Amino acid sequence: MRSSMPSYRSRSLPVVRLTIWIVLTLLWMGLIFSVSNQPYQQQDIKPLLSDWIAEPSLEAFTPSLEFTYGGYTVSGQHPYDFWEFFIRKAGHVSEFALLTFLLIRVFSLLTDARYAPLLWAGLVAYAYAMTDEWHQKWIAGRTGHFSDTLIDAIGIVLMVVIYMLIRRRRSRSRGLHFG
Repeated sequence: MRSSMPSYRSRSLPVVRLTIWIVLTLLWMGLIFSVSNQPYQQQDIKPLLSDWIAEPSLEAFTPSLEFTYGGYTVSGQHPYDFWEFFIRKAGHVSEFALLTFLLIRVFSLLTDARYAPLLWAGLVAYAYAMTDEWHQKWIAGRTGHFSDTLIDAIGIVLMVVIYMLIRRRRSRSRGLHFG
C-alpha cells in the first residue's frame, strides 16, 4: 500500500542542500572576517613578491603610473607596492564574487523567482562588504575605505552577470527562450 505522503527523503533533500549552502556561505563569511581581523603586517605580501621576483625584473613589467587611493599614493616607481595593491584589490573582487555565488545558491533554494535570488545575494554581499570595511577601522594597521566596497561591488556584479549568462545559456539549450 502506497502512502499519499511524500517520502522523508524527498522532503529532506532540499533542506539538506539549503543547509549545506548556508554552512558554506557562513564559513566563507567567517574566513573573510578572519582575514579582515588580521593586522596589515600579517598580510603584507611584498616580502613574498621580493622572494619570487627580483626588483629589476618586476620593474620591467610595472607601468609608470601613479595615483592616490584611500589617501595613499600607489606608484609604479615602487613595483612591489604597486603590484601588491592590485593583488589585494583582485582579492577583494574574487572573495566577494565567491560570496555572491554562495548567496545566490542559498536564495535560489528559498524561492522560485527568477531574479530575486540575484538581487538578494547582491544586496547581502554588499552589506557584508560595508560591514567588513567598517570592521577594519578597528584593526591595527588596517583602514576601512568606502572605495574598497566599490571594488567588492565589482566582484558582486561580475558574479551576478556571469550567473545570469550561464542560466540564460542553459535555458536556451533546453529550448526555453526569454522574452
